[in-house]
Amino acid sequence: MRTLNIMSGVAVLLVTLHFGHAVHHFLLHASPEDMRSPVFWAGMAIAVAVGIFSLIGGCLLLRRSP
Repeated sequence: MRTLNIMSGVAVLLVTLHFGHAVHHFLLHASPEDMRSPVFWAGMAIAVAVGIFSLIGGCLLLRRSP
């Protein structure tokens, strides 16, 4: 069970890193029209929140594997 928790925690952290890279890519390559859209910024805020919760979940998986 310990190995499964460690592997799951590492997998979640890697997926979180990839997700953060994708959000960064979408933000940098957004058109000027997108930058003025409240829907775009709401999506970015939700993406950041999901990324933070994912990072916390990955850290908890690694931390709780005695």
